[in-house]
Amino acid sequence: MSPFAIALAILIVILALKPAFIRARQHVRSARYNVAELRRRKQGLSAQIRILARESLGQRLTAGKDEHESGEMNVRIAQLQRRVSDLEKIDRRVLVMDERRGLQETGWVARIRRDRAGAHPLEPALITRLWDEGRYYFFYATDANKARRKAQVRFVADQGFEVVDVLPHSGDLTEDPKIPGSEPKDAEKKESA
Repeated sequence: MSPFAIALAILIVILALKPAFIRARQHVRSARYNVAELRRRKQGLSAQIRILARESLGQRLTAGKDEHESGEMNVRIAQLQRRVSDLEKIDRRVLVMDERRGLQETGWVARIRRDRAGAHPLEPALITRLWDEGRYYFFYATDANKARRKAQVRFVADQGFEVVDVLPHSGDLTEDPKIPGSEPKDAEKKESA
């Protein structure tokens, strides 16, 4: 084979390989561009992950604080509810409304009722029931009429209050007053003892 034929064959092979070489170069450029694009997206995603991690940590810390505060509030609410139930269980049969005593005054226990219409909407049912049964208040006065007037001044009829009974009680409240309806409780205590 002559050198011309060899050169011609090499030229034909080079011309035949040129489109493949051009395509290969395009693929390499495209691959480099894709790699650069992937690196750029990776950096962007990495930055977003760091931001989300910071936010997640902040939310976890906030959630921990909120959970701790919620637990403290639940404990406090439970304590207050126990306190309210304990206070509601106490039978405060006679409330002292008058501590000053004149020389001629003696003790009087007034039973006062309140109409249900005068009750506050958020008032506990036990308190409303106590008002229905009548609550007892201690006053000092010279006679039953003055004790009734003192009670009426404090518990106004326009607000639904009514003075039902005014009972005498000598001295102060160091001894239990004789209140109608309270004797059976005392009798039960004596029987059980």
